[in-house]
Amino acid sequence: MAYTLNEYYQYCITTDTRIELYSDNDTAANLLAFHKDSGAKMVCISDHIPADTEVLPMPDSLLSELDKSVIAAGKRAVVVGIDSYLALLDENNISAFFVALHGRIEEQKLNTVFLLGNSYSIDKHFSNPKYENSLQIVRINSNIQRLTPPNITVVPEKWLNVDHTKHTNYKSLLKSLGNFMPVTGEYVLVLKDLIIMQAGLSNNVRFLFDIKAIAERFYNIDSDMLDNTLEMLISKCKEKSAMPNTLLSEKFGSNNINPRLALKRLLELLNDALWPAYIWWLRNIIVNNSYLAKTLSTTVLQGNLLYNYVVGTAVDVLNDNNAAIYATERAEAIKEIGDGAESVIIEFVEKINSQSSDVVARFLNCGTEMELREIVRRVSRSDLVTGVPELFKSLYPALTDYLSSVYDYGNNEINLYFEEYRKLKIKNSITTDFVKRAFDITIPDSFRPRDSVLAELSSDNDTALLIVDGMGAEFYPLLLSMAKRYSRNIDSCSIVYANLPTTTDYNPIMWDIDRILDQVKEVDNIVHNGAVKHENCPFERNIVASLMKFETEIFNCIATGLTEYSRVVVTADHGSSRLAVLAHNKRLVTTLPWNGEPLDWRYSVAPKNTQRPPEFESKYNAKDNKTYWVVRGYNRLPKKGPKFNELHGGATLEERLVPIIVFSRTKSDFEPKQLVKETIQQIVEKKDFDVF
Repeated sequence: MAYTLNEYYQYCITTDTRIELYSDNDTAANLLAFHKDSGAKMVCISDHIPADTEVLPMPDSLLSELDKSVIAAGKRAVVVGIDSYLALLDENNISAFFVALHGRIEEQKLNTVFLLGNSYSIDKHFSNPKYENSLQIVRINSNIQRLTPPNITVVPEKWLNVDHTKHTNYKSLLKSLGNFMPVTGEYVLVLKDLIIMQAGLSNNVRFLFDIKAIAERFYNIDSDMLDNTLEMLISKCKEKSAMPNTLLSEKFGSNNINPRLALKRLLELLNDALWPAYIWWLRNIIVNNSYLAKTLSTTVLQGNLLYNYVVGTAVDVLNDNNAAIYATERAEAIKEIGDGAESVIIEFVEKINSQSSDVVARFLNCGTEMELREIVRRVSRSDLVTGVPELFKSLYPALTDYLSSVYDYGNNEINLYFEEYRKLKIKNSITTDFVKRAFDITIPDSFRPRDSVLAELSSDNDTALLIVDGMGAEFYPLLLSMAKRYSRNIDSCSIVYANLPTTTDYNPIMWDIDRILDQVKEVDNIVHNGAVKHENCPFERNIVASLMKFETEIFNCIATGLTEYSRVVVTADHGSSRLAVLAHNKRLVTTLPWNGEPLDWRYSVAPKNTQRPPEFESKYNAKDNKTYWVVRGYNRLPKKGPKFNELHGGATLEERLVPIIVFSRTKSDFEPKQLVKETIQQIVEKKDFDVF
């Protein structure tokens, strides 16, 4: 039968060994208080668990120690904490506990009350009615309170720091569970030397050795990282008492989380053993619709990150609705890593070779040489009626500058000639019409010789001279447009003609040697050898190499010169002709007859007593008292020698005409003369010689 507390109180004062079954913790607390008020001593199970043990004692050994305590008390003892202890045991050990307890009830040697929750069934151990009839088993209240058992997670101390929510031994854990029915919830037990799971414990006691399970349970890491990476990450988190997000943010650098910098930082950390952890962390914190997120959503390894970022993801999102946004983010990140992406961009360009420019143009925006070459290749296939197609103008400003038609050469026919020349050069093509035009056109009388203009400018001791070897008049719009982009002041500009033959030996530039800046020879080197000597460089590579010299070396030299002088005059010894080579390769020109070996493909000493043919211009050189015949147009003399990227020595406009541009430290009122609207219209109307 079940007693109420008040009914039972009259039977409480006794010295027999008794089990009191309470229905809930309030009842247990009242019983304990009554016993203590009656002079009994409370004996806790948790007090009999050694603090230095990492193994929970089993029932026989625990009860043996308990017996000693209740005997030593010398008075009535009330044992509490049994339910919390039993909550940690499996069914076999719970049964073993009750077998041992049954023996003590039978022997009746202990002046002890065992407080036990009614949630445990002890009927099979105390089925005989005598136990209840003799009040050796007493049930207080009949309503049974069923509680959810606590969940205990046991973890090796090497993976977890101890804080106020965790316990380092079973003694501490049992105290937290309480003296009566255990407080339900989640508990963590951290054991220093734990290496194997203890047998005999409840299923509610879960031992965690698997590092992935530990990472997920305690560090919120759900990842396919390798175990050794997880172990290192968790060890460092434990060492720093920090969660992974905080630790990785500190090591990665919170400023580097920006999509513009994250790629560079990941590449800097390639040898860091925690590299896969950075990938996991970034996946969780970066904006989902960013280009970086797209890349990290794939299988990313140290060996393929750069390729996936530069090539793989870009190819995948070419037609995405957010492609323009992705392209901008990608370019910013690639520019941060400098030249490191150049070789991979080569692979990207190969991948998108067959795609339309409308689709790929926005992804050719990193400014690398390979991209610029691809832009030139694609631009070369367009009609170029209005210069560089709009798609590419902002992507390659120097090419846009080169093809500009707004700056006036001083003569409309010359304007038209060089506009068409530049277009054909970019197209890497030549027409019979232009071959004839190159032969027929002559320098207008209004153009001055270069040497006379330089003689006037050289009188100013605060003016320096920069000679760009091989820079013909074709680059005039490029220089003026770039000067405008770079906010460089210009005092004056004009197109002049060099001496014939244009080879430097016959065409020296006179200037005070102390005021001549270091000569820029790379443009001429590219003319002779292409972008790389001893290599058969494609035309777009040579064009990019030339334009890069203007953007870097030439304008840097101008800037340096203006730090010492108030003005810098930029000119050239002569130009060169790409179309002369193309005309020869396509057999659109003639190899002129010549008696003997000429000096050069484009000029030679005039034969004595011979009438000059119309294919030549004649020039007397007083220095060596010789007259030279210089080939007009793209014809050539039968000179043996290598094939060049471009040719020197003739009387073509692109070879003989050169710019003179005076850059100034101070701003002047001078504005380079641009073609007026009517002149531009005339240019458009005269496209009849343009077959493209």
